[in-house]
Amino acid sequence: MTTAVVIRDPKAYVTPDVWEREVALLLRNPENTRDLAEAKFAQAIAFLVTCGENPDLLMGPSEQVDEAWHSFMLDSIPYHHFTSRHFGRYIHHVPELPASAPSIQRFSDNKATRDGHDPRTGGPLVLKRTIRAIMAAGFEIDPDLWGMEDAAECNQCHAGCHDSPK
Repeated sequence: MTTAVVIRDPKAYVTPDVWEREVALLLRNPENTRDLAEAKFAQAIAFLVTCGENPDLLMGPSEQVDEAWHSFMLDSIPYHHFTSRHFGRYIHHVPELPASAPSIQRFSDNKATRDGHDPRTGGPLVLKRTIRAIMAAGFEIDPDLWGMEDAAECNQCHAGCHDSPK
């Protein structure tokens, strides 16, 4: 007996109007072609859905996926509707501060330290974990958008980018 693998479509998580709007917003960057803007937004949706479904998993986007997440998040009304509808909460984005800024508190209640998160080691390991989680959630990964050297300075963690239950 064989089991069919179901691949989830990121376009199923937003209306066609929202899809077109977010792609158009990404096209404001002259480096993005239509195909690249669509690919970035698709990977951002896959990332966000996986984050929303796995709130305790430390995750972080690549720089290219982070660009699409930023663009979507800044278009706050569709982003708020998306996160509320699918997860019942807002998925926040709180970027990591560089290690060279030790005098700046990383998170107001120091959850970063309490939960054992070490921002100095988040990069490639977090990206590998993120890619595995997205694939396990049933989404395809665009390898061109998830290069290890492109790890964004943002982690989906208790000190990071969402309303964690911790």
